[in-house]
Amino acid sequence: MNLTFTADTGATRTIISDKIYNKIDPKKRPKLRKTACLTGAGGTRLKEYGKANFNIMLGDISLTREIIVAEIEDDALLGIDILQNNEGGPADLLLSRGVILFQGKEIPCIQVGLKEEIRKVRAADNYTIPGQSEAILDVMVDRLESDDLMQDTEFIIEATDHFKETYPMHMASVLVDINTAPTCKIRILNPFLISSSIKQDTIIGQAEKIDHIKGTVVEKEHIDEEGNFISVRRVTIKQDEPTITRATEMNTKKSFEVLSHLQSMYENACKNRSPEEKLEIAKLL
Repeated sequence: MNLTFTADTGATRTIISDKIYNKIDPKKRPKLRKTACLTGAGGTRLKEYGKANFNIMLGDISLTREIIVAEIEDDALLGIDILQNNEGGPADLLLSRGVILFQGKEIPCIQVGLKEEIRKVRAADNYTIPGQSEAILDVMVDRLESDDLMQDTEFIIEATDHFKETYPMHMASVLVDINTAPTCKIRILNPFLISSSIKQDTIIGQAEKIDHIKGTVVEKEHIDEEGNFISVRRVTIKQDEPTITRATEMNTKKSFEVLSHLQSMYENACKNRSPEEKLEIAKLL
């Protein structure tokens, strides 16, 4: 029977799934003996059915070992009782080459279920962003040895939650290719009057790999917007005019009641006047 062994250096014993055990021909299936209780990685107890001696083939190597049958998701777990305590010495897991060196022979292995890690993004230098300004910063994205061999190296850089909580600034999400230059560029906006600083090597963002680029809004920056390429540029933040509603006028009149015989004089004097001016007129009357 062919099955896939999962090399688990955290497992003290080699385990075979009960589903695999039940698929073995009953005439060839070894009889199980009682075994001690097993616990999983999180401390939960595994449902086990017993142990027995099994003949297994790892590549070209034939072994007879005592293996536990338990309820696990994998076909089988290759524990350190075989990987480390073998007569020929411990096995070497060479993940860079995709092999396990066992008893002087190479057994092919593959890495499965590897999730694309989110990379840390660090400031490449010390920066000071003036108040009400936008700055272009150089940042470094954590790299792997395999990045130089990859064809698709586009990442989305976004601010971390820690950056949003710690710094009174905003970071624009940006698409970068980490193989085009040693550093990447991001845009930081400081909308407040007080300048803010970022120290070198500070983790300010995270980069996540994307599968492919579906499309772009524009191919390049507008040729007339030369200011887009400078390191720091001032931004103008529009201050909204205070809005005075009808309720404000009513409150103003209510605060300073105008006598009835002066009402017509008040109305004539308040023509084309602001609420503040109307208030002052009411005070005089």
